[in-house]
Amino acid sequence: MTRSIGFKLSVAVFLFASTLLAGDWQNVAPGVDYQEFREDNRDIHVTRIDLTNDAIQVIATRPSEKGMKVSDFAKKNKAIAAINADYFDAKFQPIGLVVGPCGQWEGTKDTSREAVVAIGDERAVIQRQSEVMDPPEDWVETAVSGWPALIVKCEPLAKLPGSDAFTRAPHPRTAVGITKDRKTMFFVVADGRRTGVPGLTLPQLAVFMATELHACAAVNLDGGGSTAMWVSSRIVNRPSDGVERPVGDHLAVVLRSDYAGCDDDSKIAARTTTAPMSSSTTTIITKTITTTTTTSTAPPPPMH
Repeated sequence: MTRSIGFKLSVAVFLFASTLLAGDWQNVAPGVDYQEFREDNRDIHVTRIDLTNDAIQVIATRPSEKGMKVSDFAKKNKAIAAINADYFDAKFQPIGLVVGPCGQWEGTKDTSREAVVAIGDERAVIQRQSEVMDPPEDWVETAVSGWPALIVKCEPLAKLPGSDAFTRAPHPRTAVGITKDRKTMFFVVADGRRTGVPGLTLPQLAVFMATELHACAAVNLDGGGSTAMWVSSRIVNRPSDGVERPVGDHLAVVLRSDYAGCDDDSKIAARTTTAPMSSSTTTIITKTITTTTTTSTAPPPPMH
């Protein structure tokens, strides 16, 4: 009997893996699907989220949770899926705006440095650097920041800011995209820095999200060694360091029935978070992105 059960489990695992390689979406929770796009020298993990599904909610980090690994944040919040979010300084302070369960983080705001992913009221927007969200509108329940915008008005940007080493070289990447109707969100993680899988350039990431996912807006988040995606019960990608890194903030999708909201520790942290961002990370972006051309003489955010 035990041998029979083991055989059935082995067959089930084989069929599941074969299905992933065949390119089918796997439903992991109400309104949440996962797929791995693996071919040639790319390995990309995508979580697809139905923002109109009342059973789920997209959340960001509480101030008391900054500096957590993606897996620890996911476990604490019973996340269906989770990814790392914004660039951060040595104290794990995110560079741009963060709105979590306890509201806007003290000491963070949106400026022309970064783009913003904002979610709330069954909708989402990705605001470019030129569309500063200060203060966030009342409907915004969740927000994180990133740089640069990858897709605008359903078109991958032809020119992207940053150096050859950052923008046009392959690296592990993390990104978020939304569809034209703003009802579907994608968490995207591209593995890299391993034999046969170097990662993606930012133009490659933009094209993938536009052509494969039909994203109409997208923004790049922190990448490199910070890149990690949790789905169901584990990290599904292979972090480039071989282990996860602590990161500044996160995005996750959870069941509303599991959503704890704000807590006393986070309220205290929100009131006392005053750590300034270091001078090396406060002037990252000086020019904005347009749909036709982008230039920047400032250095890109750090690739962790």
